[in-house]
Amino acid sequence: MLPRGRPRAMGAAVLLLLLLVVGFFLFGRDPEYGLGTTATLDEDPYGSRNLSASSPQLLLPPKCEMLHVAIVCAGYNSSREIITLTKSLLFYRKNPLHLHLITDAIARNILETLFRTWMVPALVVSFYDAEELKPLVSWIPNKHYSGLYGLMKLVLPSILPPSLAQVIVLDTDVTFSSDIVELWALFGRFSDKQVVGLVENQSDWYLGNLWKNHRPWPALGRGFNTGVILLWLDRLQQTGWEQMWKVTAKRELLTLMATSLADQDIFNAVIKEHPHLVHPLPCVWNVQLSDHTLAERCYLEAADLKVIHWNSPKKLRVKNKHAEFFRNLHLTFLGYDGKLLRRELFGCPNQFPPGAEQLQQALAQLDEEEPCFEFRQQQLTVHRVHITFLPHQPPPPRPHDVTLVAQLSMDRLQMLEALCRHWPGPMSLALYLTDEEAQQFLHFVETSPVLSVRKDVAYHVVYQDGPLYPVNQLRNVALAQALTPYVFLSDIDFLPAYSLYDYLRASIEQLELDSRRKTALVVPAFETLHYRFSFPNSKAELLTLLDAGSLHTFRYHEWPQGHSSTDYSRWREAQAPYRVQWSADYEPYVVVPRDCPRYDPRFVGFGWNKVAHIIELDAQEYEFLVLPEAFSIHLPHTPSLDISRFRSSPTYRNCLQALKEEFHQDLSRRYGSAALKYLTALQQARSRA
Repeated sequence: MLPRGRPRAMGAAVLLLLLLVVGFFLFGRDPEYGLGTTATLDEDPYGSRNLSASSPQLLLPPKCEMLHVAIVCAGYNSSREIITLTKSLLFYRKNPLHLHLITDAIARNILETLFRTWMVPALVVSFYDAEELKPLVSWIPNKHYSGLYGLMKLVLPSILPPSLAQVIVLDTDVTFSSDIVELWALFGRFSDKQVVGLVENQSDWYLGNLWKNHRPWPALGRGFNTGVILLWLDRLQQTGWEQMWKVTAKRELLTLMATSLADQDIFNAVIKEHPHLVHPLPCVWNVQLSDHTLAERCYLEAADLKVIHWNSPKKLRVKNKHAEFFRNLHLTFLGYDGKLLRRELFGCPNQFPPGAEQLQQALAQLDEEEPCFEFRQQQLTVHRVHITFLPHQPPPPRPHDVTLVAQLSMDRLQMLEALCRHWPGPMSLALYLTDEEAQQFLHFVETSPVLSVRKDVAYHVVYQDGPLYPVNQLRNVALAQALTPYVFLSDIDFLPAYSLYDYLRASIEQLELDSRRKTALVVPAFETLHYRFSFPNSKAELLTLLDAGSLHTFRYHEWPQGHSSTDYSRWREAQAPYRVQWSADYEPYVVVPRDCPRYDPRFVGFGWNKVAHIIELDAQEYEFLVLPEAFSIHLPHTPSLDISRFRSSPTYRNCLQALKEEFHQDLSRRYGSAALKYLTALQQARSRA
């Protein structure tokens, strides 16, 4: 949903403003740094000194001119970095932006989903296949941790549109603290022969004196850093750039054997030979926080830092005198609520992404005084979705494999470790988090000895937006990302039997199930009211605990109709799978093919979300088979906010009833007279109530 302003969401913006003010006073205000001045580097041609007060006023492009930014991004971690970079760009920008993202398949899958669901006005995103560029640079030996992707900026002119004359090229590990339009305006300071704008390298790397026998690539003085580049593309083509850099690289590789800093080494070698090609940029446009940084020479003189660059493998863990200040600036954007960046650029045409205008119109038609307004609003909300938030290694393809699918919020995070101990197979989990909580979750996984070693668990962050928990939307996100032929549709507060993963795969094989046979395997659900609980290792142990009163069939005292059709009495004695019939309000946990019907997203908060899905399965003629050795146990926990509201608010319950009736109307439209039994069951349940 494109949000209206919310006071609590403004906290991050206020914090960011405070950080910038602190930085202003921390580093001192230099009168020579007037806003809108141009970078004329009188004392130092490579930009490590201050700007000149005599510089003419910087002429900014029109506010509706599209600015183009190219970024090479590969893998899971870089995909997270690019989101923080994008937040900083969007926070300050006043112009439309076009992001040209050169990605591998992993990053493209993640970022296509993210930007489609982010729905930022006046932001265009184009994707380019990095695989096409690999043959162009794979002949270059490279010691840098970025691998082949670190060389791809050299060949951007061969993949970007021929009509694109100018582009800003960024590393993923930079953070903006100013409007990128000011950087774009520096193209206007280029001479006729200059084709590339760069900031001086803020270390002595290219001077070759960092350690004994250090042999860097040739460079002009300290050389230039390529974390921020202005490329004049059509001029590059005219200068014979492709031939120029290849000849230089081949010559230097005869003696240096490999690059240490990827594309940066080759850019510097070319500039050493052709210094007229470079336009030195002010140091503030690339404040480099490497291990051997000399950036203090820049920012102690400057009042206006523009771009912070974490150009060290240690990233935010790098140590220097003022690292804490820069870390705080970066962490502010990490935790900043991305939905606040869905801002319109007034006065510019065609600002809305696909579907956004229709969404705004639908939201405008809602009556805020209507009792079920929150439910209607939540149904129209488009949540930002970051799939595979952490590195993930999909399981090898197996014909009977099963992925556990579930969803959770921050208050259920502690259940993940126990779940991983019980389920050794793949999992697809959707987490409903704020931007700040997503960073806490990242730290939780990285420091957990259980979770950090599980690479077959795919975590998908759905960012919070709205007052009600979008439970079925979360389930659909996790379900859509499952990669195995079958899925176990569970909840995060259930622990499966230790043997369940192997048992389910064996059962699927023995029953000779395939995608053509519509079967839902029912996993009987139990619960314990004890926080300290010895989990049974077998069905026999479970029955002993059941008879002793330590276990109960799930919700037998609150919602018996939810699981009564499983027929627990029969299950006690069963030796083989048995078929059961659908009944009103039935909501078992089931194993189904991955292409099963999705959950109905209208059901948000508490109530009837699984029931509606089981009805859909039954309407599509799925057969329900109860497995005799399968079980899963619900663990006690504090009630959610939504269940508390359901229990205390008649309005909440009335709204849920209205959703049920609308659901049955839709069923009738889709399935005709076959759906009559569901409506009859609903009416009978209402009469009993």
